[in-house]
Amino acid sequence: MEPWVKRRGAQTRVMLSVLGYSAAMLLASTAAHAGDEAAGLALSVDQIRLEGGHFLEAPGVSSGVFARAEVSAVHEGDNWSLALGVMFDAHAQGGARNFERVRAEYGENHLQWHGESTRLTLGTQRIVWGRVDEISPVDRFGRNDFSRALVDELADRRLATPAVRAEHFTDDMKLDLVWVPVFDPSRMPERESIWHPVDTRQGRLLGIGQATPVAGASVKSRAHGSGGAGLRLTREGDVVDLGFSVQRVRQTQPYYRLEPGVLTTMHPFSWVLGGELEAALAGATWRFELAWSSDAPVTTHTLAYRTVPRLDAVLGAEWFPGDGETRVTLQLASQRLITATPLLDRSERHALTGEVEHPFGQGRWKAGLRFIVGLGEHDLYLNPRIAYVGFDQHELFLAGHVFSGSERTLGGYYRDNDMLMAGWRARF
Repeated sequence: MEPWVKRRGAQTRVMLSVLGYSAAMLLASTAAHAGDEAAGLALSVDQIRLEGGHFLEAPGVSSGVFARAEVSAVHEGDNWSLALGVMFDAHAQGGARNFERVRAEYGENHLQWHGESTRLTLGTQRIVWGRVDEISPVDRFGRNDFSRALVDELADRRLATPAVRAEHFTDDMKLDLVWVPVFDPSRMPERESIWHPVDTRQGRLLGIGQATPVAGASVKSRAHGSGGAGLRLTREGDVVDLGFSVQRVRQTQPYYRLEPGVLTTMHPFSWVLGGELEAALAGATWRFELAWSSDAPVTTHTLAYRTVPRLDAVLGAEWFPGDGETRVTLQLASQRLITATPLLDRSERHALTGEVEHPFGQGRWKAGLRFIVGLGEHDLYLNPRIAYVGFDQHELFLAGHVFSGSERTLGGYYRDNDMLMAGWRARF
């Protein structure tokens, strides 16, 4: 059989696998609906996605297929609730570097008790701290799905975290306490994936470039123990909402420590002191976050691994020009490593990120653009998109992903990964 036939067959099997899961869950949901309703258990399929893309010039990779199905069940009591959820993903990559993989990921699986002013949650849950989008210095507990780097939007990249959470509310204040007893890192791409941050074929490492001996190196994981704990206090004011947080937390996204022939994933603990505010002024919603971290991982010019303090700041604004339906979000993000030691990592990073979304055709169509533009060093990511949403609960879309940049930037690392994508999503 010809190789391209095998690759297409592999991608077809991936699509059929997730669609099969989805069909089975839909049937189970329908069949059990009457009994579940009587028992107080609501079973549902939350969404199904199917996407296919063509890489324009990626070496050894011509196409990619992604599919996802999410199912959940909720039981509501008088002052408690039980949530169960699971997500099935399927990936296939066509070309000389082809692979296929179907795997499951836990969703919201927790027991929650809520009183008049207190809420306690035990189990896996999505924890979102901070106020800005995409690059939040305060949001450290959340796990993310980097299986396709930044191709998925932020809401689709958020994963649940095993945690114990206590929230206490007053009229204008909220105290949030979180403990992560079991550490589970963010979800990374398969080693064969074009989106993996370590390219052992060409000897490149995301964020550092080709200045490291990673060609042919193996990758081993070091992720165990707890994930840390934190406290966040927020207050809603008439004009300005404020927040302050203290965290002793592990980095969920891996940092790769260089050793002879081996890259080890590191998830160091760090103290994080964060402040945040949000205000509605001059026709826009303004958001600001500032965070100091005690132990950011870095690599010196001698390939030594160490941790140094880091300062992150993000200023963002969201508005609707002319009070119309077009939504614009802009964020100015800055990061600085506090050290005089020469590093392979970038000691400073500055970027403008944002999104523009415009509905038209009586709301049946949406056009949008996500972007990241580096300031001071060439770095570019563009994600134009057009979608038809005229079908109830369904969305059809076409999108592009364009990368460009210098050696140590995200756009530079993925510069060969430009792609065109088409997809369908159903939300229930």
